[in-house]
Amino acid sequence: MSKTTLKKFFISVRYVIIINLIFSLILYSFVTDDDLNNLPKRPVDRFFSWDRFISLFYFLITTFTTTGYGDIYAKSNRMKILISCYMIFVFSLTVSFLFNF
Repeated sequence: MSKTTLKKFFISVRYVIIINLIFSLILYSFVTDDDLNNLPKRPVDRFFSWDRFISLFYFLITTFTTTGYGDIYAKSNRMKILISCYMIFVFSLTVSFLFNF
């Protein structure tokens, strides 16, 4: 593997991580406790919970890699639609990265 290809690969990985972090932050403020099953509950006394954020990030990474363990999954229709759009977006992003190599 050449240096240029390796560099492009790590740039692509960095973009995927950044996109998933940003999407996790968006979901953190958008998702209710009834949208995803087995997601840690939103704390009442404060706005941010690292457990909830890490669980959302984990959910997005397992969805992105199509692993899908099933421990956290969408329950509501709006979350199913949102995650379906996310999967289409990530798939198109992956295809564009592959054709840029």
